[in-house]
Amino acid sequence: MSPFATTAPDGVFKKLTLRDATVLVALAWLVPFAVHLLPWGGARPLGAYLLPVFWTTFLAVYFYGVGAGLLTGLFSPAVNLLVTGLPAWKFFGVMGLELVVFVLFTAWAIRQAPRFWLFAPLGYLVAKTVSALLLSAATVVGRPDAAGYFFAHMLSGGAAGLVVLALIHGLLVKFYPKPTVRTKV
Repeated sequence: MSPFATTAPDGVFKKLTLRDATVLVALAWLVPFAVHLLPWGGARPLGAYLLPVFWTTFLAVYFYGVGAGLLTGLFSPAVNLLVTGLPAWKFFGVMGLELVVFVLFTAWAIRQAPRFWLFAPLGYLVAKTVSALLLSAATVVGRPDAAGYFFAHMLSGGAAGLVVLALIHGLLVKFYPKPTVRTKV
């Protein structure tokens, strides 16, 4: 079985049904939208601190694997951009890349150690590292130190979201533990 199983139940990830996909897509839209509607006076939107796009994306990955994670993760920012204008267009591509890396890393990591409960925040850090390295390599932003600044700024701003991701993952491991996958010889 592929380490990135998407539709076939394999002991780690469940089969995604149309009903499940509909619920995930609805949550993927509703959760960030609700966070953006909360009263907030900060310089950046509240979602930049709490990382709500990653919450439902992680739920999809945890239960269903890569396919559901990508569907959920990439749907959410696209719809929220159309409805609320957030995330800003200039961050949309980077966010998409980060969500893809997040999904691939967390699906792989959950398969490797299903009971470890910090893969969600670690996946965010891996995704942020990849995007910062790509920005640095491409020097898209014009300054050689811009990628490091981008990484540090987004990491410090997303600290509350990392705590929420750790809490979500910890609760999932506690109440919906995954079996340890044994390799057949």
